[in-house]
Amino acid sequence: MKFILFSAREDEKIALESYQQKHPEIELDIYTESIDGNTMSYIKKGYDGLIASQVKAIPEAAYHLMKESGIKVFATRSAGYDMYNLKLLKELGIRLTRVPVYSPFAIAEFAFTSAMYFSRDFDIIQANAQKGDFSWQKSITSTEIRRKTVGILGTGNIGRITAEMFKAMGATVIGYDLYPNKELESILTYVSSVEELVEKSDIISLHAPATEENYHMFDAELFKRAKKNLILVNAARGSLIDTEALLDALDNNQLRAAAIDTYEYEGPFVNQTVSLDAVDDKVFLRLLKHPKVLYSPHVAFHTYNAIENLVHIAIDGAKSILLGEEVEEEVKL
Repeated sequence: MKFILFSAREDEKIALESYQQKHPEIELDIYTESIDGNTMSYIKKGYDGLIASQVKAIPEAAYHLMKESGIKVFATRSAGYDMYNLKLLKELGIRLTRVPVYSPFAIAEFAFTSAMYFSRDFDIIQANAQKGDFSWQKSITSTEIRRKTVGILGTGNIGRITAEMFKAMGATVIGYDLYPNKELESILTYVSSVEELVEKSDIISLHAPATEENYHMFDAELFKRAKKNLILVNAARGSLIDTEALLDALDNNQLRAAAIDTYEYEGPFVNQTVSLDAVDDKVFLRLLKHPKVLYSPHVAFHTYNAIENLVHIAIDGAKSILLGEEVEEEVKL
């Protein structure tokens, strides 16, 4: 069984080596480059599956080359898969697997920490300190988390753990999900709509997938419903938020702050070093430089445990499909 793996990162090196040691029967050709017009020529006959992890679009010609080369399964080292051409994969008969659960604690911890950063006004404290202002003033007088209401949008594995963390701190936790989980009723109270979640929450943490239905769910109209001091955390998918509307709401003091780990058009920037002078995405630059925004480049997942799980589960999923086994991680196209 032979696989080709793209976008191998330095932080994945240990996980890849440990997998190869445990599975000498798997031949793995590893490339650090992502799949683009220049590197798709690496895809040749003899490979049974392809393992990828990238946010920028893959050329259509690369998908056709996969089919021509005999690749039967495409495995992504991520939970999300909206960045791939699902329609084309289906047409070509190439099966898709993902890693839906790799370390929900990693993302939940990141979301919780980001929310607490603003909840205790660390942004203002740091800015004041840099100016030599060490006074105790109203702008850094915080409200304890146990006095706040935290809204969780999406109460799957990550949302549940995030809710548990805030609950343990004494917060009132509410949630919204298309499919409420009765087992979580000891942790949170479900509300009937996203609008109600926004109207009642002091902090909102997003943990919903990217779908056509929730594209730009958080738009200008929804922000108008928010509490003035709302803190918004997005460690889910960038397309949940209309970024320009978010920035306008921050400028108009409709929101307190936003922690953004996923940006809708992050493909050209994530996991790369770029010259900001060469960036022509004005919305991204505005987001990056906004004093009320804590931006991070899609790193909420980035722990040693999560990286190992992403690598091992992705390769195992591809292997299992080729062996004719039922694969829970398969995406039904």
